[in-house]
Amino acid sequence: MTQIPFDPNANILIFRCRVEYESIITLYLALDTGASNVIISREASVNLGYNLELTPEQTTISDASTSHLVPVVTLKSFRLADATVENIQALCYTIPEELGIDGVIGLNFLRHFNVNLDFEKGILTLNRIRKKFT
Repeated sequence: MTQIPFDPNANILIFRCRVEYESIITLYLALDTGASNVIISREASVNLGYNLELTPEQTTISDASTSHLVPVVTLKSFRLADATVENIQALCYTIPEELGIDGVIGLNFLRHFNVNLDFEKGILTLNRIRKKFT
């Protein structure tokens, strides 16, 4: 079981995550239960060691105004506190700097856990589930 404190009055829940590919970096990602996938900034992807021009897999994502074709990468590991998922896909997208985040934690990470957001105590709890998801 992983328990992570958060500010229950915050407008956006941002968590420090450790991401690994060729290098290991720390990213600040917003929890987004509406996002299907982990999304990391293009800059973070390059810092991890990806050459996005040579990334063969791409997918389309939509924001409020349009659709975008974005690279898909596979991270060696994605870690939130001591909750880790290995070989997880992430979409690489340009994140507006004014948001103050490096991306979002999406369902492809969260579905590995039973998730509880306790706003009274300000605690995110992640309990790993046995069933494997891809």
